[in-house]
Amino acid sequence: MTKIKDNKLFALLLAVSSVIIVAGIILYALLGFNALADVPASKTVELRYNALVEIEDKEAALGKLCEDAFKANGLSYTDKTQSKLLDSNNLNEGNESMLVYTFSAGSEAKVQAAAEAIRTAVAADAAYADADVFVSWHTQTASRFYESAWRGAIALAVGAIVALAYVAIRYGVSCGVAGLVCCAHDALLVPAFFALTRIPVYAAAPLLYAAAAAFVSVVLWLLVCAKIKAKGKSGEAVTGELCILSASKESRKPMLFVALPFAAVVLLLGAVAVGGSALFVLPMLLSVACPLYSVNVIGPAVALPIRKAFDKKREEKKNRGAYVGKKKAEAET
Repeated sequence: MTKIKDNKLFALLLAVSSVIIVAGIILYALLGFNALADVPASKTVELRYNALVEIEDKEAALGKLCEDAFKANGLSYTDKTQSKLLDSNNLNEGNESMLVYTFSAGSEAKVQAAAEAIRTAVAADAAYADADVFVSWHTQTASRFYESAWRGAIALAVGAIVALAYVAIRYGVSCGVAGLVCCAHDALLVPAFFALTRIPVYAAAPLLYAAAAAFVSVVLWLLVCAKIKAKGKSGEAVTGELCILSASKESRKPMLFVALPFAAVVLLLGAVAVGGSALFVLPMLLSVACPLYSVNVIGPAVALPIRKAFDKKREEKKNRGAYVGKKKAEAET
């Protein structure tokens, strides 16, 4: 931190953050975020059958049977996929194959009627007896991240505000103001980053990432505040400035112990996430990286001058009330 103050690097870093935040706000006002479409509502008809049975000709006939049933019920599918299922014992391709038809339009009653018609036709045809054809239909409601992301953002923001109030009461005004600055910095920088880079995000997800960054920022700053408090009581640091500098340096390793497991969990969830879910999980890494930067650089730099000012006032007040002696006082007058 001394090097940062001496080389005026802190002012440069703060200027870079300010440029990113302002540019992000402007770009968001003009273009918004690069929002991903939520998963739309759809209906599917699935057919599973035994792939080991020689039914190459039957597969073609099965497809025609399905299309005839859909046409009879006034349905038109938007997607058709055919795949082999995995064997649950060894995770290799098993004996079963799956044929899936997806419908974006049409009522549930029509889709169900078509599925029942296919099921009846297959059961009545002896040619499919050995294939073990199983027919089912499903309804996929629209999956919206907006509501869950918005609620999560509110919960994290409330938690950050409560934590900031605790910091100000427990550790003093300097720690409270520095925590507030870090919190606001991270909450603004994270969505600005997504607005500038145009990384695809789900609706309201940037708000969740911003709130998560603010919450993580307060949690990491609490580690520094606890160190500052402990050093002040132990008498190791003579001044509040030295107390903040040494506490900030010694808190870096505990911060990593808190941040790295969280980042590892996010990476693991992103690796196993299905489809577009990874695009919702992986950006959460920024909500960890940004607080690590702000708490190590911005927090101590903001807390130092405030702590100095309070220490100076405290010292002046102490000196004003000190007894200087009768002779010294008469000499001064």
